[in-house]
Amino acid sequence: MFNGDNSRLAGITFYKLEFNHKCSVKEGFMIKPYQRVTLTYLVFGVAWIFLSDNILETFVTSAAMLTTLQTYKGSFFVIITSILLYFLTRRMWFKIEARELEKEAVFISTMRAVQHILNNFLNKMLFFKLVAAEKQSLPPEIVEHYDNVIDETTKQIKKLSDIKEISPKEIERVAYDKEAT
Repeated sequence: MFNGDNSRLAGITFYKLEFNHKCSVKEGFMIKPYQRVTLTYLVFGVAWIFLSDNILETFVTSAAMLTTLQTYKGSFFVIITSILLYFLTRRMWFKIEARELEKEAVFISTMRAVQHILNNFLNKMLFFKLVAAEKQSLPPEIVEHYDNVIDETTKQIKKLSDIKEISPKEIERVAYDKEAT
């Protein structure tokens, strides 16, 4: 995942173009996505009821025919609002999905940067150890301990870079050598 594999992030640029923050701002008023769906449904529902009732009362004179048409009108309302809700929630789902992809991309970039920093640090430690060993300025047990620290850290970085599933549990398991549950 962290070794240059960008296959899961191929669509991130596309999604980034359409990315919208949590709220829309219109004239200083914040409308959250769930409020937008509710308000759209409310406005559409009220408009539908008043307009369709007025149209039916204007053109239909028979009470029996009015009752039948009211039933059809109600069924049609359910179908139309279902389609409307589908598209509104689908649109929001894509925005949420885009945010999640962006978060994942930021996380992966952060992990790569951390790996780079740690690898540079390890290289500097190795260089220090080589210079100290060359000058024989450190006791052998300190050099051995130093080698152990470098080896353990290198193994830990390797294990972190091999994580396939990005989740807090998996990262904790690898970072703290916890057993899988």
